[in-house]
Amino acid sequence: MLQAQALDNRLVATTGDDVLVDRIVPGAPLVIAFGFVSWTSRPAFDFYGRLRKLEQVSGQPLNKILVRDSGNAWYHRQIAGLGNHVDETAQALRELVRRIAPSQLTTLGQSMGAYAAVMFGLLLDAQQIVAFGPLSFLDVQQARLYHELRWLPVMESLAQDPPLSGYYDLAALCRARATEHTQLHLLFGTRPDAANSGASASESVNLDAMHAQRLAAFGRCTLHPFPHSGHAVVQHLIDTKRINGVLASCILGLTLEAEPMPEIGAAWQDWVAENLRLGCASEQLVAVLQQHGFSLASSMAAVAAVAAARAKAI
Repeated sequence: MLQAQALDNRLVATTGDDVLVDRIVPGAPLVIAFGFVSWTSRPAFDFYGRLRKLEQVSGQPLNKILVRDSGNAWYHRQIAGLGNHVDETAQALRELVRRIAPSQLTTLGQSMGAYAAVMFGLLLDAQQIVAFGPLSFLDVQQARLYHELRWLPVMESLAQDPPLSGYYDLAALCRARATEHTQLHLLFGTRPDAANSGASASESVNLDAMHAQRLAAFGRCTLHPFPHSGHAVVQHLIDTKRINGVLASCILGLTLEAEPMPEIGAAWQDWVAENLRLGCASEQLVAVLQQHGFSLASSMAAVAAVAAARAKAI
């Protein structure tokens, strides 16, 4: 049986386990955070530091369960310490939730972890599901229909050697399991992805927005689109100093004071100057600065100042 222990950054970073249960705080909310995919190293646990930060700024202790899929199988195969397939893993998590007896349950994840957050959130009857850039299916036929080729090898592997249980269409699972008590937060970038192979050079599509729309009709779903982000929406929110506020709002319903963005420093000013010299339009440079989280006003002011200094030098 999994035992709770006091977690810290070193333990989370170095453990060989695939599931960690933090010390139990009776009656506090529980967040189950699922890790994202990694092809070059063992997948890491995710959101531990952010949840600690949320505890500090809110004054609300949290129960935490951290889960990762070392096999990069979108949580459909063995998760050591929990189960060998989805239903078995869900049952083990259900027992942990029963032992912890939290005031509310939230599932959380990004990308592969977001798929798990939606899937297990529905199977565990979580009150809140917070998913950053989830797929809405793992079905090969649908993937080809929608030209969703990013993780097609994973889908093909699951189809060729299916586990004892699996959920390959989250829209269907939502239809079966979501209720008026299911608060689903879908956070995704709307910046178009690179054109698919076989498409014209000018053709592009945002696949994460498509997946979010497939899930939007179920439960109490809130869509959170971010126009200056692609798939890596969590990193975008970190870069733009918004991730802590987003987590506080989605998990605890709290509104935090906005964190100030850093000034546009010398390195960015040099980048603007070089691109102006190469003939880039000011509007393009402003747009790029905005994509990196700087406000419209500060971006316009920085480009104008560099342009003025350049004109004076000429």
